[in-house]
Amino acid sequence: MDVTPRLGLGLGVIYRGAIFAATDNTVTLPGFTRVDAALYYQVSDQVSAQLNVENVFDKGYYAAANSNTNITPGSPRAVRLSLRLSY
Repeated sequence: MDVTPRLGLGLGVIYRGAIFAATDNTVTLPGFTRVDAALYYQVSDQVSAQLNVENVFDKGYYAAANSNTNITPGSPRAVRLSLRLSY
């Protein structure tokens, strides 16, 4: 969403219900909701900056599972700042 011609905001919500970790259905990963956000700014015609925050509320969750014993936790809050130069 553009706030001004140079400033914009973004918001994303990811929801996943509970899933089984493997086909034997003995281990269940709980569902989760994750909120991500972005702020972007056009500094000049050649320079833009963007700040992305994944997992804004730093909630613990399980992102994936390859078996009942190989379960991957989700990323804690992650912040990335990027600059883009055009010429």
